[in-house]
Amino acid sequence: METIKEIILSKAKFFNDKIIKNTAELNPFYEYHFILFCNLNTLIYENLNCLLLELNQSSIFTTNHLLERMIKVALMDFYMKGYYIGNPDFEIKLEEAKKLYDGKVLHETINLAVKKNIITEDERKKLVNLKNEFRNPYSHAEAAKIIKDAPPTFSGFMGNLNDAKEAMTKGESIPIQKISVPSFAFAQTHQFEIAKSKAFDYFKQIFDIMVEIDKRYQNSN
Repeated sequence: METIKEIILSKAKFFNDKIIKNTAELNPFYEYHFILFCNLNTLIYENLNCLLLELNQSSIFTTNHLLERMIKVALMDFYMKGYYIGNPDFEIKLEEAKKLYDGKVLHETINLAVKKNIITEDERKKLVNLKNEFRNPYSHAEAAKIIKDAPPTFSGFMGNLNDAKEAMTKGESIPIQKISVPSFAFAQTHQFEIAKSKAFDYFKQIFDIMVEIDKRYQNSN
């Protein structure tokens, strides 16, 4: 039986290998400096740490929050531009921005961001698609939507170990039965595999749109 020390050392090596493997790809995102979204750095870094350690489902959950939060931050900060801490009207504008945007749901904030030229129409379409593919099914735990591209059934073979041993002893064919099971029965396994292939790309698409919004903020009056 492994000791606690051996378990810890094993986990340390496991995660160290992940860090070495993924650092080069993720480093540009760690090093990017936002102006508009600087107060979201802790959320971005947590997400990057998930990707660094290949905690892909956790990354998707975090990107879902980043998507919703970054749109609201953009709407509020564009509204408040020119009013900073220390300005006599800062608290008034902050309260106005909060009432206007903080309670909105995602489809409303995305549409408002287009109207205010914070995002383009193409970016709106991309965000809506990402919302439907990731944010809605993962946030609501709708497994059927998450694994919608999986085959309807999973096929394999099932047998009994004791029967197999007996058949081998007698020189007979091993009795096995072909079975077909709905993929939904293995939904969590499918979700795990989907997250492995899509978590980074989902984060990157949101991050890239944030970069464009940040540029527009810096160039706006």
